Amino acid sequence: MSTFSTVDKDTGIISSFLTLLTQTKAYRNEKPVRIDGRSVSIPATVAVARYGVNPEVDNSAEAKERMYRSRQVLDDAVSGKKSIYGVTTGVGGSADTRSEDVIALGVSILQQIQCGILSIDGEGDSLPISHNSAATQMPESWVRGALMIRMNSTIRGHSGVRWDVLEKFSLMLNANILPLVPLRGSISASGDLTPLSYLAGAAAGNPYIRVNYGPPGTRCIMTSKDALAMAGIEPLVFQAKEPISVVNGTSFSAAVAALAVYEAAHLSLLALTCTALTVEALHGARGSFAPFIHAIARPHPGQVEAAHFISSLLEGSKFAKNEDSEVRLNEDPGILRQDRYAMRTSPQYLGPQLEDIHAAVKAIDLECNASSDNPLIEAETQTIHLGGNFQAMAVTNAMEKTRLALDHIGKLAFAQSSEILNPHINKGLPPSLAATDPSLNYHAKGLDVVMAAYVTELGYLANPAGTHSQAAEMHNESVNSMALLSARATVSSLEVLAMLISSHLYILSLDLRAMQHDFLTGINDVVDSELTGAFKLKTSDVLDLSSLVNRVFRDSYHSTVTMDLKEQMQAVTSSCIPVIVKFFATNPSLHYQPTLSDIMAVTNAFATRGIDLMSQLRDQYLTGLKGRAPASLYLGRTCRIYQFIRVELGVPMHGEENLKRFGNAPYANTKTIGHHVSVIYKAIMDGKMHEVITSMIGEWVP
Repeated sequence: MSTFSTVDKDTGIISSFLTLLTQTKAYRNEKPVRIDGRSVSIPATVAVARYGVNPEVDNSAEAKERMYRSRQVLDDAVSGKKSIYGVTTGVGGSADTRSEDVIALGVSILQQIQCGILSIDGEGDSLPISHNSAATQMPESWVRGALMIRMNSTIRGHSGVRWDVLEKFSLMLNANILPLVPLRGSISASGDLTPLSYLAGAAAGNPYIRVNYGPPGTRCIMTSKDALAMAGIEPLVFQAKEPISVVNGTSFSAAVAALAVYEAAHLSLLALTCTALTVEALHGARGSFAPFIHAIARPHPGQVEAAHFISSLLEGSKFAKNEDSEVRLNEDPGILRQDRYAMRTSPQYLGPQLEDIHAAVKAIDLECNASSDNPLIEAETQTIHLGGNFQAMAVTNAMEKTRLALDHIGKLAFAQSSEILNPHINKGLPPSLAATDPSLNYHAKGLDVVMAAYVTELGYLANPAGTHSQAAEMHNESVNSMALLSARATVSSLEVLAMLISSHLYILSLDLRAMQHDFLTGINDVVDSELTGAFKLKTSDVLDLSSLVNRVFRDSYHSTVTMDLKEQMQAVTSSCIPVIVKFFATNPSLHYQPTLSDIMAVTNAFATRGIDLMSQLRDQYLTGLKGRAPASLYLGRTCRIYQFIRVELGVPMHGEENLKRFGNAPYANTKTIGHHVSVIYKAIMDGKMHEVITSMIGEWVP
């Protein structure tokens, strides 16, 4: 029998995503982030940008010597009155001008690119059309990440920048002095010129560059001049080439891309987990993830790992079907022979997305340790190179494929959710996933609509950014990467996909399945006891009849879930009458033949006891008498995330208010459905969900 033994879990895609999560945790727990030109990773960027970790600059003699020798090459060229782009010449399409005033030229370069739009405080005559700061200003996390990556590029000694510049940026970052940086205005082709110019302006103490300063919770906006003074930092006085070295690079694109691809890796793992949970919720077949299908027949790496991981999550599940043997024609009439595409082809669908995100991770990791300005200085040969490492197409391509992958992940999540929500194809779950009478419980109907909105927006955001570039700056910048725009769009996609996955996790209906399981198990006992008491039959005959009745009861129950409980039980038990009649009619040798009244009395007892049993179970499940995570007993390794949502996040099974018909004060103690979904969304976006996913993968990757 085939196995997944061909998969190298230690070096695979999922393992690499696990490394992203575990390394970030290590950096948050005091593992030092080193700025040395080669060690800044995506996890390091996340730790510094989002969790306030302050990096350590490599103060070694070797690092300082590397920067000194690069600077010396530049100083010698300036002293020799050589024509050096951006140092003694103009920039861009104006590079045909010359100047020996290298200091004034540097200031002039900064002056012309500090042209972005930022909101200006003050009340107007009308309410703003959007949140002022969010519409024009980058989040502080992006600025922290970009500042660190710019420092890491500088310390490589390819830019001719003095150690003082690096040191000043380090002091700013450690003091959390972060300039207000315009959200828009970068074409990421001569680097992120305008955004980076605000870093330079803040370091220089420009009184018209505003910054955020102060400890968390009490941060305020002030001029960079005042913030530097309060922190005891002397403003930086730029020397030759330093302004263009600071602004001509991909640091903002790389930083935002690093934050985005990190979350994309997390959401891709969450999508695999949601798929396993969906298989359980829909009583899907584990056979769809058989090793032969993936590891032998079509061994694309992402597909193989996706199938292996999903299959491992289903180990021990009582909801997923584990049988692999074929059945005879008369054993499954009217039953869909295989699962629908959203479950059955999920490894083939998600696998390529894992591969694309993995490729993006590698590209962005490299970009975080690259020299991306122009000119570049090769100290060993004393050569000043004119090139275009600022052209951030590597970042653009990484973001485009990531965003398209997020769209595909969202489409699969939506397809799985739609199947769960549709009572005609979800194998017996009630409409809108109502745990009480569906005539007064429309639980997930609204979520069905909002998830359609989310997946539509994901499709819109998946459009490429790079294809919309325009020639700029006197047609000198005739092709542009638009990397920062693409990274920004990817962050938006991440937020929307997280909303969709939060909704998906909320509607997985595992508690409903557990309640149904308990009900149908209890009904078996009800049927056995009522048949035994009503009909004078041998034990073997009772068992045969009970088996037939229970099968019909189960099938009828699943096909009548759109009815309220009393109506449903009447319909279900009525369907049992022909089965009982036929049993006695086809067994004339039985010494006992009941009347129709006898049979109806039995089925009425089924209905009465069925109503009582389900009413009791509803009360137990919805009021917490069954515990906060009652489906845990039936789940595989997915129970970890289910318990996290139910117990740690406190998101309950829906329906207690409906069971009580809302009482006299229908809104007094009722949290909205949106509130509960928002709690899950927050756990995804603030990193709490990372811990759950990490533990689940950690068990899979030895």
